[in-house]
Amino acid sequence: MGTPALFSSRARVLGRIADHLAALNPGHPLRVGIDGTTAAGKTTAAAELAAAVIERGRPVILLSFDGYHHPRAVRYRQGRESADGYYEDAYDTAAIRREVLDRLGPDGDGLYRERVHSLASDRVVDEGPYDAPRDAVLLVDGSFLQRPELAGGWDVVIYLDVDFDIAQARAVNRDADLLGGRERAAELVANRYHAASRRYQAEVDPLAHADIVVGNDEPARPELRRIGGPENGSVSLFSYGTLQTSEVQLSQFGRLLEGRPDTISGYRQDWLTITDPAVVAASGSDRHPIVRLGEIGDAVTGTVFSITPAELAAADLYEVEDYRRVFAPLGSGGSAWMYVAH
Repeated sequence: MGTPALFSSRARVLGRIADHLAALNPGHPLRVGIDGTTAAGKTTAAAELAAAVIERGRPVILLSFDGYHHPRAVRYRQGRESADGYYEDAYDTAAIRREVLDRLGPDGDGLYRERVHSLASDRVVDEGPYDAPRDAVLLVDGSFLQRPELAGGWDVVIYLDVDFDIAQARAVNRDADLLGGRERAAELVANRYHAASRRYQAEVDPLAHADIVVGNDEPARPELRRIGGPENGSVSLFSYGTLQTSEVQLSQFGRLLEGRPDTISGYRQDWLTITDPAVVAASGSDRHPIVRLGEIGDAVTGTVFSITPAELAAADLYEVEDYRRVFAPLGSGGSAWMYVAH
């Protein structure tokens, strides 16, 4: 028995993803790719996610893979409608690896270039480089971001999963004027862009390998399917409250969890009155514990569970917005995710 469908408001889903990203500090800019097929909603999601991350106190660098296209002569050398041409020739993966991902990685110099090519003028662009704050969150939207050439270049990959028919309709509505009318746009989207995306899915399986997966068929009501790791991954979650109860575990995860007792220092426990009827129904109470930053010597006891990234997504949408998720050191050693006062 799996987790329930995790549809929620757009603001809440993006807020939970922003919480997750803001809590990650690898010691260099956090390199986040927002992946998905043509017209999955990547650029819109990137802009909204950037605003949410900034609200949480982290600087953001917002780039698009579109700034790393090859010149037109290279992009279309296999034909204007060629799906293989789009997949193999459209993007300069070596350049974005060299000028962005490696330079902002653990062994890089902290500099980056926003783009190397202008789609509008089809000219090479020589701008920058620019200095990235060490605590910045880099957000790059684009297709094919998990190609083998970019492996190891991302700290987090978000995949927006959209049905091809829905994405086709969106792309035609968006690009009809640019591509020569609705009929011509429909042909190009199907034969070039989405055919290339199908090849990418078959060869790379980006959905399984992404760290965060969002079903984006309904942008106003997205589905947070997974957060915190690939399809077969696991994460540690420290609970001091209702997620320890069998009733909540069965309702949110579809199974009982196995855990071990542990503590987290520097926090103190308080209480919160819950008004969300679904959470009250699942937990059986409108009075839930919540922890806040405390003083030296303060500690909270609870249980550490090993759960799947899909279950972490379920936990994110179970907890009301008074809670945010952070990564904290455990008394026994290591670290775990936990929910604290927002």
